[in-house]
Amino acid sequence: MRFTCVLVALLLIFIAAAPALAEEYGSISGVVTSANNAAVPDAVVTLWAIVDGTPVFAAVPNNPQYTSNFSSTLPGAYTFTHVPAGRYNVTAAWGDYWYYTEVSLIGGTATANIVIPAYINVTALATPLPTPKTYYTYVPVEVSSPLPHATTRSPGLGALIALMAILIVAFSRKRP
Repeated sequence: MRFTCVLVALLLIFIAAAPALAEEYGSISGVVTSANNAAVPDAVVTLWAIVDGTPVFAAVPNNPQYTSNFSSTLPGAYTFTHVPAGRYNVTAAWGDYWYYTEVSLIGGTATANIVIPAYINVTALATPLPTPKTYYTYVPVEVSSPLPHATTRSPGLGALIALMAILIVAFSRKRP
């Protein structure tokens, strides 16, 4: 009987201590925006765990990830899931600009919104210039008759002299 009471007491202690030993997981989500609250699509968001005051890359699913683009219902949004409880830096990079925010996750969901002031959202579409049209203009051209003293040159005497010189050189060589 005494052994059974000790066994039940130990079992109750282990059951009570199990939640304290279990590591809690949650998620960190947020939206990356500009200074005027415009969503920043396709920014690279990275989660860093703070270990002894130093940021260390957090080994969680989909880290790093891109923020959603304008084809989704919430552009600029991101979510990291299955994140262990702790302190984190969340960085967002767009082009050459990097910004971060700190967040503590105890369990459940933590929100970490990031503002990238340098992002400029241009929503106006450029008006295309009209395509130029080709116009043809009639310009009369006068065609005159050939010059009265124009002649067509033929090989003439120079060509005959050159041909004779080549023949003389070719036949005057001594043959062995």
